[in-house]
Amino acid sequence: MGWRDVIGAVLDATAAAPAPQARRTTAESHKAAAPASDARASLARPRPARPAPPEPERPAPERAWSAAVFDHIEWRRFEAVCEALFAQSGMRSASQSHGADGGVDIWLYSQHSDEPVIVQCKHWKKRVVGVKELREFYGVLKSHDLTYGTFATSSTFSSDALAFAKSNRINAQDREGLLRLIAGRSAEQQQALLDTAYEGEYWKPTCVKCGVKMVLREGKGSEWFWGCSNFAKTRCRSILKAAQVGTSAQI
Repeated sequence: MGWRDVIGAVLDATAAAPAPQARRTTAESHKAAAPASDARASLARPRPARPAPPEPERPAPERAWSAAVFDHIEWRRFEAVCEALFAQSGMRSASQSHGADGGVDIWLYSQHSDEPVIVQCKHWKKRVVGVKELREFYGVLKSHDLTYGTFATSSTFSSDALAFAKSNRINAQDREGLLRLIAGRSAEQQQALLDTAYEGEYWKPTCVKCGVKMVLREGKGSEWFWGCSNFAKTRCRSILKAAQVGTSAQI
């Protein structure tokens, strides 16, 4: 074999041999495996649980009528009590449970008159009904070409509001006036009104847009508020401020 043949054989053997692979050090192997390990650890790490909402205050029902009943119930129960109270006088009533009502909460119809009477209800605990609210209600009366109307509230009226109501044929009934009307009913009728007040979840506010009960939600700064339980379905953003954690709505 000549020298050319020897060199050719050596070159062929070198080309056919597999290329040497670099060996990883232990540190490099750990470094390569670290991202997958961290990802698994991140997935396995539990997320911090959101605090459970406080249990809303549920006042014990009163056994007889008093101003405390109005404080215990939410706005929808108050409207239901007013409707039942006026219906006990022999009038036919109609109401709308939620949604835009055009400033009329209850319609009352008497067999002795062709003209209905409209009622607006304000379930306020601390706010005083002022002349502004009475003027707005008077505008609703005129828009329906009506002469008489009733404005009922669980709170009180300002002196200006009472003067405006008197001069414009508006029957203004505050909490004391409503309690006097209730006291004039029979014992059975009073009990029926009390049952209406404490019907269902009387202590939880009702969404004015959807007519469903609201739920407590946590806002910024760990402040709690009442939000519509239909938010996930309809994106309803009706909210009410909670007076304190675990208490009823503040209006």
